[in-house]
Amino acid sequence: MVLRTSSRRSVHSVIPAAVLLALFFAVGAGYAAAPGRTAPASGLSKVVIGYYAGWQRADFGHLKIDYSALTYITHACTWPDSEGNLVIPDDYLYPELVQTAHANGVKMILMVGGWGNCDGFPGMAATAPTRRRFIDQVAEFCRAQGYDGVDIDWEFPSNEEDRQNCSSLIKELSSELHGMTSPRILTMAVSSGDYYGQWIDFEDLAASLDYIGFMTYDFHGSWSDHSGHNSPLYTCDNDPDGSVDQTFNYALERQVPLTKILLGIPFYGRSFDSPSPGQSFQTTNDYSFTEAMELWNQGWGYHWDDCAKVPFLTNPAGTEILSFDDPSSVYWKCGYVTYKQAAGVIIWELSQDNFRGTPLLIRIVALAFQK
Repeated sequence: MVLRTSSRRSVHSVIPAAVLLALFFAVGAGYAAAPGRTAPASGLSKVVIGYYAGWQRADFGHLKIDYSALTYITHACTWPDSEGNLVIPDDYLYPELVQTAHANGVKMILMVGGWGNCDGFPGMAATAPTRRRFIDQVAEFCRAQGYDGVDIDWEFPSNEEDRQNCSSLIKELSSELHGMTSPRILTMAVSSGDYYGQWIDFEDLAASLDYIGFMTYDFHGSWSDHSGHNSPLYTCDNDPDGSVDQTFNYALERQVPLTKILLGIPFYGRSFDSPSPGQSFQTTNDYSFTEAMELWNQGWGYHWDDCAKVPFLTNPAGTEILSFDDPSSVYWKCGYVTYKQAAGVIIWELSQDNFRGTPLLIRIVALAFQK
């Protein structure tokens, strides 16, 4: 794959070859793994961290996960309170998931935070005693429940005090986790650009983190002044809202080592009531990849943006678009990660890739990163 693009947008409705290739693999032709079974994670050339949403357990249990394309599963979500306690939801514990992941060579990461779960971070991180309480409880949870690491997802530090306290938290937590009898890893999920990234000392913290996952999605949404792609690989038409490529360059500018850069791949998309990308809109909604595929089957038109290297659908009336990632765009993003020599990818989230019982996108990741 040669990774080249143009700033000129070319949109067409021809199904890319990689989609057909993906559909071939999806039905099992030439592919050994199936949900609940796996080839060893060591067969991957890159780090692949898949987020597992605990609240999806009833519909997407541990036996539906295709472990062959994963090196880590980050289990969402727990969170801190302002006093430094680790809050564990009643339905969070899932020993079968932990045991099955380990049996298949995949490590488990405790996720702390996430959108809507971050109110406790500023207070917890503000004092040494509350940080200590939090760190002790996190370490004990990992020991007791068999987790192999921790992912801090503070959305988002937003002032100078937060920046200093976040640095103290990461350094102290890193020291604790890396110093355990069985050392654990520490990762951090961060925004895709400088709007929030300015409040994180990447240059100082990179040494304390094993990986930094840049959430390269949600580039357009209800907060935007125009419709656009959820996760464009490249920036087109001077769109000010960013792209995966811009985020990668931002990470390098902030002195994050290549060996620690993880780029995000969304298994979901977003709709806009506009006839094409780059237009004004009134409403927007989220769709899983599975839901997007069903709409395609129901008659929505498929379009490929050859500049951004992502697809979008249009409804039959031509009044709504749905930006999402499909097998072709996922393959392009994995190729970009390999070409740029980044460490790997993060995926939000695994249950959204289950079209007619088949984990199509995660199998493309496995194909792209096959040793």
